[in-house]
Amino acid sequence: MRIVRDTAGGNAQAVPPIYKKSIRNIPMNHTFFSCILLISCMTAVPAAAQQTMTVDDAVATAVDNNISIQRNRITVEGYRRADAHSWNSISPSLNLSADYRKPTAPTDPITTDYTTSLGASVSLTFSPSLFTSMKTARLNYEKGLISFEQACRSVELSVRSSFYAILYETENLSLQKRNLETARQQYETNRAKYNAGRIPQLDVLTAQVTYEKLKPAVESAEITLQNDMNTFKQLLGLDLAADLALSGSLDDILALDTVVLDQDIDQLVQNSSSVQLLVKQLQAAETAVTAFRFSAYGPTATASWAYDKSTVHPKNGSAVTTDTGSLKLGVSIPLDGVLPWSSKSDNVTSAKDAVQDLKLQLQDQKTAVKVSIQNYLRQIQQAQSTIKSLQANISLAKQSYEMTQEAYSHGTKDLLSLQTSSDALLQAQVSLKSEAYTLIKAILNLEDITGSAFGTLGK
Repeated sequence: MRIVRDTAGGNAQAVPPIYKKSIRNIPMNHTFFSCILLISCMTAVPAAAQQTMTVDDAVATAVDNNISIQRNRITVEGYRRADAHSWNSISPSLNLSADYRKPTAPTDPITTDYTTSLGASVSLTFSPSLFTSMKTARLNYEKGLISFEQACRSVELSVRSSFYAILYETENLSLQKRNLETARQQYETNRAKYNAGRIPQLDVLTAQVTYEKLKPAVESAEITLQNDMNTFKQLLGLDLAADLALSGSLDDILALDTVVLDQDIDQLVQNSSSVQLLVKQLQAAETAVTAFRFSAYGPTATASWAYDKSTVHPKNGSAVTTDTGSLKLGVSIPLDGVLPWSSKSDNVTSAKDAVQDLKLQLQDQKTAVKVSIQNYLRQIQQAQSTIKSLQANISLAKQSYEMTQEAYSHGTKDLLSLQTSSDALLQAQVSLKSEAYTLIKAILNLEDITGSAFGTLGK
């Protein structure tokens, strides 16, 4: 289902254990050469290279390494095996026996010395429940496949969401650092102007306060990014010490076209994995009703054949052999299901109740999926509309900041106006990146609930 790739991370060891063992085995009179070998080993081990991943690479790695998916794969294999062998209830039962008997204290001189016997039997049982058992096994296998697909899609959704969250946090950190650097430069410029006697000390202090105030925000953004990156590595099954870089940008999200569904919403509802799983559960419940009916009213046919060969060996005389064989055919019909208060009759009624309950669940789930699809579509439309407004707002904020900065350099604007203009530009840039992340989350959720391939909507 996925490309298998082997990824691992970790700190490189200065001297691998195999080299340490080799060094211990070198005689003392080769100390010089031992030193040369040790230095060569230390310099030959390269540092762990940085691993760059696209979002598709991250998904493939997570699907291969994720424990939940591996467990689901084992469960599906069990369902597949049960489905392949679901007919085994009609397998014949085979028995083979051998017997040897010898008296311990015979008193009659003509009594039996010993007796041997061989026996074999085969029996076969057929019940109408065989058909329901085979159908149930098939439905369980199909449900297992749907659950496995859900597990894979759940992991992929988490990976893609985390991937774009880290992209947003990275770009947000970059914006915060640029803003901090701008504040530092403004502080340095004001201090130079103050030393030259061009501005009052208050402007220097104000710029310094602004610069110091931005440092915690940058540190907080760095810590958040580091924590989320570690969580992302854990999700991918990578070593936390692995040097990982993500290849991508939220600017790609800003360029997405209008999202248009290629199928009718009712058809997308039917394609939803949650709806398909309930459909399989409903079919299994209906099969269970039939199975309980067969148990209560269905006849059971049995056939068996037995053969026995016995030989008596007397002390005096010839051995006497006896062959016997028997064939048995039978049919049993249960009658307690006819009684309305019997447990088998109650089982049939309870199974019918389970069918009705699942029908109601299926109806409710279809409505819920349809509502979610419509909600995500509205969220996407709103996010794309907001992005257009924010892009225009950034252009205006950038133009305002540049004009305010020029006016401040000429002394026609005060420092507070410049800082206000800078904050407005930063806020506009951060808001745009945040809205881009909101857009991709809504698209991913829409792809997940409709069963569409991830990364296809809006392309």
